[in-house]
Amino acid sequence: MTDDYYVAQLDRESHVRDLQSLYDRCPDFVELVFGQPTHATAAEEDLAFGRNMVYGIYSRDARLIGALEMLRDYPKPNEWWIGLRMLDPNARGHRLGASVCRTTFDWIAQEGARAVWIGVQEKNERAHNFWSRLGFLDVERQPYVASNGYETTVVLMKKSVGQTRMSGPHL
Repeated sequence: MTDDYYVAQLDRESHVRDLQSLYDRCPDFVELVFGQPTHATAAEEDLAFGRNMVYGIYSRDARLIGALEMLRDYPKPNEWWIGLRMLDPNARGHRLGASVCRTTFDWIAQEGARAVWIGVQEKNERAHNFWSRLGFLDVERQPYVASNGYETTVVLMKKSVGQTRMSGPHL
């Protein structure tokens, strides 16, 4: 399954229905992140924020099986933030997520990125292990309040990408 997908940037006009369908198929993820079932405008909200880049992961038969949302130059220039990585339950466990992430990290390094960040909910041990296997390191824990008011704690994780051109020790 890892080579049987393609990635395309999503836009508000064309992809709201596909993304909402993915949200609806991922109730476990939505409950974990937002503390309640998905709502009818979840996809619209994701695609409304202009700085976010939302990419769809499609099966070869053109079914949206995943989404990756990123923010460029955040929290600092040449650093990227992953705001969402969601996979259809039927696509999980086939190394698709890792494959997409590795390809994404190569691409953003070519775009000048030096690091990528993600916030993983403290109670989501499976996700923490996934990101750790991809080379992310824990930076800190902090409180997080979702857009619906759901409160939790996230582990901020960071991974260096690309080549640094500095000589000697560096952080």
